[in-house]
Amino acid sequence: IYTALLSSVEKSKSLNQQSTIVTFDQPLYLKAREVIASRQGDPELQHVILRLGGFHLLMSFMGAGGFIMEGSGLSELFNLIYAAVSTEKLLTGHAYARAVRAHMLAHRTLASIILE
Repeated sequence: IYTALLSSVEKSKSLNQQSTIVTFDQPLYLKAREVIASRQGDPELQHVILRLGGFHLLMSFMGAGGFIMEGSGLSELFNLIYAAVSTEKLLTGHAYARAVRAHMLAHRTLASIILE
């Protein structure tokens, strides 16, 4: 990971960019944060900006929504459609495709009730 960060910095320098933006998936993102934190005095890594990859960012977003909506009855609603174990995974963002579908169904249902 350190080598990937350094090669990204070199590429940015060759393109006259001051900052280097590097995107990793979640496990590598966490390790890269550790690498940068352990080398705080390293001028090479001073302008590196780490980004979480798009898919893992969306999974985290779904998990945050599930955390915020805890106790709202959303879990019980999803239990009508999915198994209880699946519902847990939906609300933590791990079953992403299923979570998107479940949230779209909930949205459509609530919208039709409101618009009646």
